[in-house]
Amino acid sequence: MADTGKDIYKLVKDKRVEMGSVFDRMDVDEALYFMQPYKMVQLDGNKAMEDVANTTMNDALLYVQKGVAILGGATRQTIVKGKGLSDTKTSTIEQFLADIFYMIDENLPKRKIPGLDAFLNEQLGVRGRIAGRVCVRIDPDRGLIPDVLPLDTRWYTDDTDGNDMVWAAPWFRQSQAQLKREFNKPGDKEVKVGSGKAEVVDFWDLEENVAFVEGRIVREQPNPYGYVPFVCVVCPVGSTLGTENAVKHHGESLLWANRDLWNIKNEAATILRTLNVNSLFRALQYESTQGENPTKPEKSPYKPKTIHGVEKGGGYKPIPVEDIKNATRLFYSVLETSLQRGSLSAIDYGTLAFPLSNIAITQLTGSRNDIFLPRVQTKAQFYQALSRMLIKQCIQLDTKLELGREGSKNTYTKADLEGDYTIEYTFSTKSKEQEIADLQQAAAARGILPDEYILREIMKVDDPTGLLTQLRAERAERIDQVLFLFNSGKSLLEEKSGQKPSLADKIGARILRDRIRTILSQRRAIGQLSPIEGQVKEEAGGKKAEEAAALLTAGGGGARGTPKGETTEGEEVVNA
Repeated sequence: MADTGKDIYKLVKDKRVEMGSVFDRMDVDEALYFMQPYKMVQLDGNKAMEDVANTTMNDALLYVQKGVAILGGATRQTIVKGKGLSDTKTSTIEQFLADIFYMIDENLPKRKIPGLDAFLNEQLGVRGRIAGRVCVRIDPDRGLIPDVLPLDTRWYTDDTDGNDMVWAAPWFRQSQAQLKREFNKPGDKEVKVGSGKAEVVDFWDLEENVAFVEGRIVREQPNPYGYVPFVCVVCPVGSTLGTENAVKHHGESLLWANRDLWNIKNEAATILRTLNVNSLFRALQYESTQGENPTKPEKSPYKPKTIHGVEKGGGYKPIPVEDIKNATRLFYSVLETSLQRGSLSAIDYGTLAFPLSNIAITQLTGSRNDIFLPRVQTKAQFYQALSRMLIKQCIQLDTKLELGREGSKNTYTKADLEGDYTIEYTFSTKSKEQEIADLQQAAAARGILPDEYILREIMKVDDPTGLLTQLRAERAERIDQVLFLFNSGKSLLEEKSGQKPSLADKIGARILRDRIRTILSQRRAIGQLSPIEGQVKEEAGGKKAEEAAALLTAGGGGARGTPKGETTEGEEVVNA
């Protein structure tokens, strides 16, 4: 190996040692996540306990799975903004990003990766940081290859100079067959390793890309981008203190608050289970007039369906352990409370057996946001940096690009992507319970607060103005049946997917037209609503919200109806 290669490899090795405490923490979290079998040890922490029923609880696994599912349930919205940019330009860039991310997700399963978002969510939950390599290129046969490789940050390290990334180096374990397929390009050196898998280090700096197999250089090539083509974002949850002990808490996982408590719960469960098992074969005490050293059998004489005679005041009796059981149960309840404070509440697991008010639901889900919002923001920052790098590399290609779904690809040029603009990503995550609670609050605020404020601040919809316009249009259709019939007929006559209306649609539109004429004629004749226009009650929004909330409860408690002859507040009679 050349001296330069030795220096690079030492640089990576030294950084891995520096990050050792972070990697050790990740290994502990991974063991909890994978339910590594718990083994109870003596108080000195060295020797394993004998004759105990070791028990491994699944709490950490379920918590991470639920957390990853919550992160995956967040909807992503892309917003491109730029001073002086037309709506057409921003829409083109947003469509470009949608198309290229579709192609990325289409290619990742070929690497045995289910998808970019799914990979990132697990990394945020278990590792506390996310990273990826971006190498967009043109293949003569396949066209644009958006080569984005998400990385497990347990096997990744980098360094910065305070402004930009100076170098990055992920490492992998690859089989002999993988090595032969990977390093077979002109200029690659022969791979010489023994049997089994070998460690591959993929080093990138501002000038070159150097690949090592078991510390030996097998590929050296110039970096065509002029910058390190990696994106890495660290979750803000954790510590930024400068002490050595704080380094391992930089970018924490979901398991941080309960990391040590999970095994303490395994210990408590092991003690309880051992006591239960020992109740079948528990130790006995023998009362005797001979003192502490009586003549006694080596094994317990007691067996099912047997009778034994003993001297008066003597015989075998169980050693008392009830105080141990009671103390363990009390400790277990305290432990369970602490674990829930550091993870998720019962409502998030769907195990709540009684209904809650909208205020209680908001408080419970609000505490959940403290856990997940920083991770959602981290994912948004990653997608923003990733999008910038993808666009930058596509502009460097300086050629017409075809992206998107097979059969409906879109074409983009360098001019479509150039310009001064910002890319923002918003992720919104909300449980069904929180949505119902928001609906109840919105119904209560109706008539007190403006509708647009309710939609924007309480319901938190993406486009409150557009939704309000749609709601007003639907209300207008409910008030005037003619307007409803007109819009229905109009939709029948519109072209769908480039196809003209069918004969059945035209006949249906004609029938609606005739009914409109009849209604309008009767209105003019009698000076009021036509007799064929019925009147229906529109349920108040609050009542609908209460009924929706009832669907989420476990039952019990009858609904209180409105007495006959009375009108529920908020109801109004409208024309169908």
